[in-house]
Amino acid sequence: MNVSLSLTSVLLLSAATLASAQSIRDTPHNLSSGGTGSVRATSENQICVFCHATHNTSARAPLWNRRDPGGAYTPYDSPSLKVKPGQPTGASRLCLSCHDGTIAMGEVLSRTQAIAMSGGGFLPAGRTRLGQDLSDDHPISFSYEASRAARGTTLRFAPTTQGRPMVDAMGDMQCTSCHDPHDNTFGDFLRTDPSSGGLCLKCHDETGWAASAHATSSNTWNGAGNDPWEFSTFTDVSANACRSCHVQHGAKGRERLLTSDIEDDVCLVCHTGSVAAKNIGAEQTKWSSHGKSTTTLALGSETPPDGRKRAARCRACHNPHQANGNAASGRAVSGPLLGVAGLSSSGIAVETSTYEFEVCYGCHSDDADVDPKRIRRVADQANIRSRFDIGNASFHPIESSGKNPDVPSLKQPYTIGSMITCTDCHDNDAGPAAGGTGPSGPHGSRWDYLLKYRYETQGQVTESSAAYQLCYDCHERASILADESFEEHRKHIVKEDTPCSACHDPHGVDRNRATGGDQTHLINFMESKVQPSSNGRLEFVDTGRFRGSCSLVCHGEDHKDESYSPGGK
Repeated sequence: MNVSLSLTSVLLLSAATLASAQSIRDTPHNLSSGGTGSVRATSENQICVFCHATHNTSARAPLWNRRDPGGAYTPYDSPSLKVKPGQPTGASRLCLSCHDGTIAMGEVLSRTQAIAMSGGGFLPAGRTRLGQDLSDDHPISFSYEASRAARGTTLRFAPTTQGRPMVDAMGDMQCTSCHDPHDNTFGDFLRTDPSSGGLCLKCHDETGWAASAHATSSNTWNGAGNDPWEFSTFTDVSANACRSCHVQHGAKGRERLLTSDIEDDVCLVCHTGSVAAKNIGAEQTKWSSHGKSTTTLALGSETPPDGRKRAARCRACHNPHQANGNAASGRAVSGPLLGVAGLSSSGIAVETSTYEFEVCYGCHSDDADVDPKRIRRVADQANIRSRFDIGNASFHPIESSGKNPDVPSLKQPYTIGSMITCTDCHDNDAGPAAGGTGPSGPHGSRWDYLLKYRYETQGQVTESSAAYQLCYDCHERASILADESFEEHRKHIVKEDTPCSACHDPHGVDRNRATGGDQTHLINFMESKVQPSSNGRLEFVDTGRFRGSCSLVCHGEDHKDESYSPGGK
């Protein structure tokens, strides 16, 4: 037996056998002529020589038999990464002497001639050939503890596998943190079983993960559409776990190592009825929707520092590491909205929303984009948060119960002390709340403004239970048409075909935008429906219980301080 082979086998293979459950002889890293992989030497029968030798090696441990690749690499980067990796160091640089594809696999320092290899001299193209652009690969060569200190509890303290540290002697994360080059027991030379996130969770400690749908669901792919797990061999959601969305090498979505560079496609590959029970993708094609974002991820595209989201991506409302199917408990957010950032009622960014409205305010707030369908009003305000401010004279009871002590039209079980949520109005028109079987939530609706029921807002609409189904869901139609709260409801709605929205602002009236008059009873006239009265005023004045007066020109009539009261008195 060759002396070099004998010494190398004794020193290295024996050590590998002690530390590993599988001999390197039986792995793809056996590049000798006796190897079973597709890449192997044509005649060389030594195994370890492709990486190690006893003489004529580099100064790098352990007896490294390959030259340094020497090139400059493009490291992984993402706005969510707190500690930026530099150029590969330590064991990672050793691995790259084969896996960047720039050095022939048979080119070793202990030989004057490269070892001849079948199928070409370089690592074949594929996911194991990383190249010099590492921006689509899990970050390496960074201080794990520095990163942990910057990120807090989302990274575990001193991770280990099989009793061995997952960081090198310098405390850095390297290729060998996840891979054991001598043992392929778990496939891909991974150091532990990757099923159910077993490897990822050694380091990553995401809040709420254990109870999330992505950790617990047993749903499988029904064969429709694209394979949701093209990067995995597992067959259900819980087994794929992290791999449902992330890939360690060759990620299409480089930031966050996602399986697609179109962020919403990461979600929709499953949430189109092919794995998840409900088809969210179909909802996003409806007339009104939080439509699919087709933005290609780019560096710097993360959530702005103030916590608000500018794009209607899935993760603007959902945190995939925490979301589950649990119903809301009291006023707390429901399971699908767990762990989502937003804005408080006072406009302060919150890392984790407590209430549903905080999630909505994350987009529909101070710098909200103007909806081209938005109704312009006398006290005009695009900021939804400001319109729900409990300091206003009137608002729908999202943040607190309303201020009006007399609402005779309310249906049971609603009372003047009741509170509602944004999704009591804004929801799927075919979801359970609307009597259908589709998914819940404001993903899409056939009605404007993502409403679960029809709500006519434009002129000359024949009154019916269908035309104002949204209003009549909470307010008794018979009470409204019987003029129990306003003596001329029937006249305006039925005889004049005037929509509810002509007078009422359903969110609330921002007191800071008022130009005169009062803003009780959600009175905030549509600019397209009314003009100032001949007395020069355009306003509503509240004069007491069920009493008031209006100054405006509406439906062809000039109302000058025209008053109303119960019974027309």
